[in-house]
Amino acid sequence: MPRYETFALALHALQEVQAELGAEPLPARVVFPHLAEVLAQMGPIPPNAALFGVAGDGLPVLLRMDQPATGAVLVTADRGSGKTLFLQSLARSTARMNSPQSVGLTALTDFPSEWSALQAETGLNVFPAYAASAAKLLAHLAEWVERGGDGRALILLIDGLDSALHLDDDARANLTYLLEYGPRARLWPVAAINSARAAKLPDWLAFFRTRIFGRIADPALNEELTPVPGAPLNQLFPCYEFCLRQRSQWLRFWLSANA
Repeated sequence: MPRYETFALALHALQEVQAELGAEPLPARVVFPHLAEVLAQMGPIPPNAALFGVAGDGLPVLLRMDQPATGAVLVTADRGSGKTLFLQSLARSTARMNSPQSVGLTALTDFPSEWSALQAETGLNVFPAYAASAAKLLAHLAEWVERGGDGRALILLIDGLDSALHLDDDARANLTYLLEYGPRARLWPVAAINSARAAKLPDWLAFFRTRIFGRIADPALNEELTPVPGAPLNQLFPCYEFCLRQRSQWLRFWLSANA
């Protein structure tokens, strides 16, 4: 599999030059590597796995749905830094790597129209976070987890955690239950939230064992949100590059493009 460190360095250098010249940033179509290429070169794919992205050395960064210790996943970044794109990339890779009978996909969002194109492609179920159906969904999933699931894995994508927190008390209690106990029954909440908003919700952030960060430009906010120092959040390429803590190091990775 190709190595992406050289491409990453080149893009970062171009970004710095553009900033110095006051030029517009790279257009959204500039993204790599392609999902089809990544999957073709991965070799045997673990069952019930999904792709977060590709590290600089070309190795995949996976969500393993047979490892409950990963816990609920939080994605946080500045506004416009690719949180929704991250969730949609995860949905697309999940659908390509697994059958609908083995892994189900559901999204809870304030902007269902942004997800409509993925529904036919992935079999994704989309629920508006502001509708009564959202509370019913969370109640149904909480009952599903309490029963121990049904043998499948489920991924619940929450595009805007703060929007879900505006639901009624019962719905928030069910969401809390899913965040804490869902992975034991192979239900995986993956929630995204704006970094400035995340800093105001420390009690909710405590439910997430795995935290993935996109670009956060403010060093003070960077330090507040990361549990250990040294996170390169203000160096990440907006919309395309993310990082997570792996053992004693920060692992940077790129989203895959749909191709």
